Amino acid sequence: MKIEQIFAAAGPISQTHNAFEARTGQVAMARAVENSFASKRHLVVQAGTGLGKTFAYLVPAIMFALKEHKRVVVSTKTINLQEQIFKKDIPFLQQALGNRFPFVAVLAKGRGNFLCRRKMDYLRELDRGLLTSREQVEELRQLQELVFSNRLMTGDREEIPFSPRNDLWQHVCGEGEACLRRACPHFETCYYYSSRRAQIQADIVVVNHALFFADLAIRKEAGAESEQGVLENYDAVIFDEAHNIEDVATDFFSRRVGLARVKVAGATISASFKKGGVLHRSEVSEAVQFIEGLINKVGLEAGFFFSQFTQSKRLYEADKYDNVLREPLLQLAKELTALHGGDNTEEQNAYLTLLYDRVLRIADDLTFILERCGGEEEHAYWVESVDDEATLVSAPIAMEEDIREHVFRKIDTVVLTSATLSSVLLRRIGLEKCDLLRLDSPFDYENNSLLFLPRDAVNPKESSFDEYTAIKVREIVGVTEGRALVLFTSYRSMNTVYDKLLGLSLEGYTLLKQGSGSRSEIMQRFKTGRKAVLLAVASYWEGIDVPGEALSCVILVKLPFSVPTEPIMEARFEHIKRQGDDAFQSYSLPQAVLRLKQGFGRLIRTASDKGVVAILDYRVQNRQYGKAFLKELPPAKITHSLDEVRKLLGT
Repeated sequence: MKIEQIFAAAGPISQTHNAFEARTGQVAMARAVENSFASKRHLVVQAGTGLGKTFAYLVPAIMFALKEHKRVVVSTKTINLQEQIFKKDIPFLQQALGNRFPFVAVLAKGRGNFLCRRKMDYLRELDRGLLTSREQVEELRQLQELVFSNRLMTGDREEIPFSPRNDLWQHVCGEGEACLRRACPHFETCYYYSSRRAQIQADIVVVNHALFFADLAIRKEAGAESEQGVLENYDAVIFDEAHNIEDVATDFFSRRVGLARVKVAGATISASFKKGGVLHRSEVSEAVQFIEGLINKVGLEAGFFFSQFTQSKRLYEADKYDNVLREPLLQLAKELTALHGGDNTEEQNAYLTLLYDRVLRIADDLTFILERCGGEEEHAYWVESVDDEATLVSAPIAMEEDIREHVFRKIDTVVLTSATLSSVLLRRIGLEKCDLLRLDSPFDYENNSLLFLPRDAVNPKESSFDEYTAIKVREIVGVTEGRALVLFTSYRSMNTVYDKLLGLSLEGYTLLKQGSGSRSEIMQRFKTGRKAVLLAVASYWEGIDVPGEALSCVILVKLPFSVPTEPIMEARFEHIKRQGDDAFQSYSLPQAVLRLKQGFGRLIRTASDKGVVAILDYRVQNRQYGKAFLKELPPAKITHSLDEVRKLLGT
């Protein structure tokens, strides 16, 4: 069966889905993906909202995987899309394609999503001093009952019939730095490795970008064993929400060292020697006592060392700090190595190696940052100070070489798709040769949407901008009867405006704010609440899907430029200038345009949706670069009148 037949009006998808409509753009994209697999070429598809891009890449991926006996990874940025693909789209296609294409798909997750049987065993005997509240102890008892009575099938956090506290979960979940792999007595029944083994039979593996690049970072290390990774070998990758690749990759190729990381390593080593610990002995040896002394020394030195960093700042070549932790860390690693062998079990030797590697990585990462081992022009170095806790960070300024070398040159076919992509982004992630396809949204923006630009817009630099925003939001939601998502670029501004709008709650509106509950709880209240108004930042600019009248208005408070003083942004601007380019025109502006398009894309989600997008930022109307934003937005009619908004929505 050919692609065209599958998507045809009388095809298997249409026969299974009564509301399915064959779309020319969807078939064009499916053909292009099919050709990219066959020709082993990379493909970039900018697919407008409503095109049906998920089916357009899943169907040819399934056909390719079955025909060639290959494995295809599908990677997304947001959990929302990942769950939609695995829990909705894939089951539908398994039903629709039936016996013609009987494929197997799995959802891959990292170790931190699974209970660790070894940790559960040791915590049963270990000093309960790790737990600081009755609630933690009671939840631990419930978890132990579930595990030891074999009532859990997968050990996935989602499977647990209650929601474990985060401060308990860190003590019972799997983690790469504490995994003994084959040396673990629970390896054969390990929840995580059972999930990992399921990938062997899979044709399609669904992951998120964070997990994909975590696996890539492991594979990049020389000598890394396949078991250390989180993904089985694959032959092709599809990146949905591909505009996020650079930022996610930067996170996973960065290094971070803070007091918490040092203390956790020390506490882990100490716990291993206590009763119930992997390295426990009936008699405490002088070597163990010496190690305990070193752990205390490292902890004290780390406390003094990190206390000198009282605020966030860039670290430059002239900034010199004595690496007082290096020698005691190396001494601790050496003492751990000395315990290796003798009458140890295989498990104990493996655990000592794990602890040694953990301590050594901290020493190496700290040295890399303090001595600028990555170079001043290739890496950025800075201090992050949050709640009086300092963390030293380094991150690569440009990712093109890493991604080009480890993704585009090593994988036969990479498909990148999003509603928002740019040539600037493709260059920055190292993509050299590829096929390009741009497909517009099938939605009728001209007749079903408006772009409201207030004539009295205020410059965001004015001190009165938050006050203006609150007044204007109140005016707009009064016309739209709520049903509005208000997107900010900073928490400070969001919180200030939220406080000024509290009176809406007394007027029959459901006023919501990001952070006032879990994302799922907030979205459920937004969809069902009367005259709902949701204020949000960051992740809510994308990955939100609210079809129908529940979302009829999106208010974009400011143009979403990156904060130029953020260390990684500042370093990228400097890097671009060194290359002779204009950082604003070649990076800052294109990035902001992409984000604005993402925000606009929250509005129209189905062919019957109607709505308005309002931009309150003065600059979109009064700066030359404002035209760059307007040019890239869907072709909605521009209006300065709220009466036209009222007419469109029928309010």
